[in-house]
Amino acid sequence: MAFSEKPFSLAARVLAILALVHGLTAIFYQFSTARDVNVSVDALGNVAFAITILCALLRLMAAVGLWSLTIWGGVLLIIANVMELSAAFWSPKILHFSLFEIALRVLILLAICVLLVWANRSRNQHGHEL
Repeated sequence: MAFSEKPFSLAARVLAILALVHGLTAIFYQFSTARDVNVSVDALGNVAFAITILCALLRLMAAVGLWSLTIWGGVLLIIANVMELSAAFWSPKILHFSLFEIALRVLILLAICVLLVWANRSRNQHGHEL
C-alpha cells in the first residue's frame, strides 16, 4: 500500500471522494439526469460523449484505487484529467468547459501529482521505493 502512512492516507481518501463525486456527476450529466436535453449524444456529439464517459469511468476506478490506498488509483486520476484537459484545449468545440471546470481539473491534477511525489520522497527517505 503506497499511501499507508497517516497523512498520505487522509489525502488519498479525500481525493478518492472528489474523484467519485466528479465521476458520478459527469455520468449523471451525460445521461440527462441533470439537464433538459433528452439525448446527450445528440447535444454533445459522439466524440465529446465518449471522452466524458471514458474519463468519468476512469475517475470511478481511480476512486476505488485511491480509497484502497494504491498507486494505480492516482495514475488513473492523472490519466483522466490529462485526457479531458488535452481534449478541451485541443478542440474547444468538442468539449465546452467553464473556467471553474478547468480550474477544478487542474487543481485535482496538481493535488494527485503532489501526493504521489510526496509519498515517493517519503518512501525513498525510509529506504523503500513505490
